[in-house]
Amino acid sequence: VEALLLTCRNHAPLFQRYFRAKATILQLKPFTRYDLYAPGRTSLPRFSFDRAREIVLEAYRRLSPRAADLVARVYEERHLDAAVRRGKMGGAFCYSVLPHLTPYVLMNFTGQSRDVATLAHELGHALHGLLASKRSILTFHPSLPLAETASVFGEQLLLETWLSRERRTPIRQALLMTRLDDLYATILRQAYFVEFERIAHQIAVEGATIDQLADRYLALLREQFGKAVTLPESFRWEWLTIPHIFSTPFYCYAYSFGNLLALVLYERFRQEGRSFVPQYLDFLAAGGSQSPEELLRPLGVDITSPKCWEQGFAQIHDTIAELERTI
Repeated sequence: VEALLLTCRNHAPLFQRYFRAKATILQLKPFTRYDLYAPGRTSLPRFSFDRAREIVLEAYRRLSPRAADLVARVYEERHLDAAVRRGKMGGAFCYSVLPHLTPYVLMNFTGQSRDVATLAHELGHALHGLLASKRSILTFHPSLPLAETASVFGEQLLLETWLSRERRTPIRQALLMTRLDDLYATILRQAYFVEFERIAHQIAVEGATIDQLADRYLALLREQFGKAVTLPESFRWEWLTIPHIFSTPFYCYAYSFGNLLALVLYERFRQEGRSFVPQYLDFLAAGGSQSPEELLRPLGVDITSPKCWEQGFAQIHDTIAELERTI
């Protein structure tokens, strides 16, 4: 975790580069913290449910036919509840109930591109559960740091599938910005929450006031955004609105860990191609039967080394470079 947080902090300038590119595309000057998640200037295409299924299965077929066939079982066994109806809960969720049961997926499909990404994400969880079906009920669920690996990997597969067939520059820009917004929110932002918590717990014991805590939070935001984002002074109080800081302290590292690890593995897939697939599927099939470090060792991934996490940021670098080429 120390190696992960250090690497994230060292790559804050990479996301600053993205924010400058986004500001140029959106023609926003200054580009403020309020603009951070602003959508692209062009609406993304809408999808029928059948078309969404087709493109998601195509994305998983890029990994392997076996992966696509396993994902298709969720559809075939009618374990996907995607229809919008009165009284249905919001959000999206996948649950592997028992090792021998096909996982269940809950979501609300409205035809937006983000819904297709949600499908790819949740079906990645389902793939993880299906591959680990030979494990016991106590070990088939992945541990917290690995829980998002297959789902985020699935999102990357979908993005590559979309980009391979989409030639319209405004649509490519919107797809890339949506993905980079998500990567910022789930990797760098979460890592900085944990950095703040480490400082806050230390200085609180020493008698720090709430204003001093807010000062330290604002200093970390300024480090995070540099000169790429204009930061209103009021954001010094943002930490008070983050429930994890109070209800589940230090939990947020798991978001950074899981999302960046998925990019590390995807970078290996890009470099090694088909030879990497059996190792990756075996890793998913292990479920939570060993520690993350032990499970990743056969893949040549050393999560204790900053060099490991650098590979994930190589993926982010390439995505930003792709966006810059559209300007």
